[in-house]
Amino acid sequence: MTLLFLDANAALRGERTLALRQQPGWEVTTADSVPEALAWLAKATSLDLLITEAIIDANSKTGFDLRDAALARFPEARVLFTTRYDLTGYETHLGGWPVLQDAPYTTGKLITKARAALERPVQAAAEAPPDAPPFLAPGTMLGNYQVLERLSLEAESETYRAIQVTVQRPVALVLMRPEFLSQPTMVDSFKARERLKASVSHPRIAPLYEAGEVNGLIFYTRELPRGRHLQEIQATGETLSERKIADLLYGVGEAMQYAIERGCHHRRLDPQDIFIDAENQASIVNIFRPSDSRPRDPREEVAALIQLLTPLAAEGKARGLLTTLSEESHDWAGLLNELDDVRDAMRGRSIMRRIEAEETSPQGATGTPRWLWVAAIALLLIVFGLGNFVGTVTPAPMSSVAGEEMIAIPAGAFLYQKKERRTLPAFWISRDEVTIGQYSLFLAALKKGAANACDHAEQPKTKTSHAPPKWNDTYAAAKAGATFNGQPMSLNTPVTQVDWWDAYAYAKWKGQRLPTEEEWEKAARGDKGFLYPWGEQASKDKANLGDDYDPNGVKGGGKDGYNLWAPTNRKCADTSLYGIHDMAGNVSEWTASEFKGEPWPAHPDYPDLRVPVVRGGHFALKNSNDLLTTRFFAESANETTLARGFRTASDTAPVKK
Repeated sequence: MTLLFLDANAALRGERTLALRQQPGWEVTTADSVPEALAWLAKATSLDLLITEAIIDANSKTGFDLRDAALARFPEARVLFTTRYDLTGYETHLGGWPVLQDAPYTTGKLITKARAALERPVQAAAEAPPDAPPFLAPGTMLGNYQVLERLSLEAESETYRAIQVTVQRPVALVLMRPEFLSQPTMVDSFKARERLKASVSHPRIAPLYEAGEVNGLIFYTRELPRGRHLQEIQATGETLSERKIADLLYGVGEAMQYAIERGCHHRRLDPQDIFIDAENQASIVNIFRPSDSRPRDPREEVAALIQLLTPLAAEGKARGLLTTLSEESHDWAGLLNELDDVRDAMRGRSIMRRIEAEETSPQGATGTPRWLWVAAIALLLIVFGLGNFVGTVTPAPMSSVAGEEMIAIPAGAFLYQKKERRTLPAFWISRDEVTIGQYSLFLAALKKGAANACDHAEQPKTKTSHAPPKWNDTYAAAKAGATFNGQPMSLNTPVTQVDWWDAYAYAKWKGQRLPTEEEWEKAARGDKGFLYPWGEQASKDKANLGDDYDPNGVKGGGKDGYNLWAPTNRKCADTSLYGIHDMAGNVSEWTASEFKGEPWPAHPDYPDLRVPVVRGGHFALKNSNDLLTTRFFAESANETTLARGFRTASDTAPVKK
């Protein structure tokens, strides 16, 4: 018997090879890579059994490639796959050949499996799904879905591109292969996966739409992710910049960590599973499975993802980022923490450009090598610690923190958006945007454990702090009355760079909440729906807007007096009918349309993506007559910017102290 044994485990390969060679009549050739095994095959005169790892590493040919080459030369050979990985989802690739799980396996188990493989009849060895035409022909109607084409054929299912006719929505339709419908165990397994996939709800994971059964056929439909998958991108010869690589890794890591924290298992990510849309946002196919499948090692999975991206990375900075990340052997949580620092450094380098395009996603911004990150962070520390980006430090006594005044908004009808009449009960809303000084009290309470129950139930577990980026230096500069970009800061400067989770937690700590969009708009426009807080007439000097904004900080603020944020305790002309300040400008503000059980609204461009809405203009946004009606949809609840803050609202009057 002639055996070819491929094993990449250098520590155990010799012991395993010796055990095989001790079997009477077995001639064993060993290899540690597919190229080495292929070289032997080219000269071999016979082969009875190929024992090979299924997946050696993400950058080399697989054991499946070696199997195909071996059977092409020796059609009567048998195959035994070994694997260090969960091969769920690779059933089609396995072709029905037996698998020995490397946990690691003992030499005794290897011998037993090898003997069993050699005893398999040749005709019974190939049990892959037949290369048959699609079960559902193009044009077939299955309930409300019209089939367009088959996308893939799996061991237990077929996946089709289809249209949900009632709403003209493109979907992926996953059909359980009809030959398994008579097997209760297979049906139960398919439906268990349906239920698990339906329970996974994350903006970066393609959702399951509907599970159905029509004419005895069992299927479910899921979202066709937006954009192109990585295999399509690689086929065009495109490469990804450092910024795009960082954002892609963060998006995928966020989705994976979300599902893993909820006990989901999964198969390995393939290039066809990861999509990038026109806004450079990453999403993944729902690869998650019930916990009765084998769990995967997160560090191995992160390493495999990094290796998968390597051929797509542009030279220089992008390759350097991947090399650094691979050397640090992260799990998903560690990857997210590392990328937080990486992306923060990138934000620091392009902070003004981001403000100018605040409401759009990053479009391929470039970054710097890792050796410059430390310098970038150090520069920010100097900027905030000395308060001198463009200008000089003028130390001042610690400024006082203005109180948070709540204004009553009476019940009644009002004009919402353009011409819609709506009615709200009475509520209270803060007159001013939350300031650095007020927010510092919240963070101090967190340190004492007095605000630990304020997090939103859906806040990612990877988010462990409500301190904005570079908070200590920002706070120190505000206390000192130092300058940023030539403009004074104080404790009454609006707090910015807070994400939605931060704003929610602060409001809850105060015993309040974030205002809904309706409440925000009524407080800004009054009951008559003014174009501007102060009335119908435009004015370029009443609100702190971007008509006089200078990203270089040299000449800004000529019309309204402020290039960046204005302090909340100034005399404010940007005042609404009810006396609410800075609704047109200063900083834009988070809202919470989930008030009273309503979820975040659907993104108008992506109906299945629900995200928080930002309202109001800011110091870098130019004046217009729709500042108070425009709904800015955030990329996600994790998004932060120097031009965004928030205010709070309440159903009850504030308690007098």
